[in-house]
Amino acid sequence: MATTRLISMHKNKGKSVADCIADRIDYALNPDKTNKGEYVSSYECDPKTVKGEFIISKKIYANITGRKQGNDVILYQIRSSCHNSFR
Repeated sequence: MATTRLISMHKNKGKSVADCIADRIDYALNPDKTNKGEYVSSYECDPKTVKGEFIISKKIYANITGRKQGNDVILYQIRSSCHNSFR
């Protein structure tokens, strides 16, 4: 059975948004957890440059809309997995 989770990632107190984004992405791209990157995919971004792309996108959005972020969610991760279970 396949499952998909949408996980909100929050800003840590005392850390910048850029540092938090970098920490979350480094964790998600961990080669030990992703079979050396085999299980990593992306949409509309490149895993090699995603940290900078996220930060730039957030700045562009703020400049265009004039909105300030009202909560501490800095990004979302979509995690999919497939479980084979036979009974």
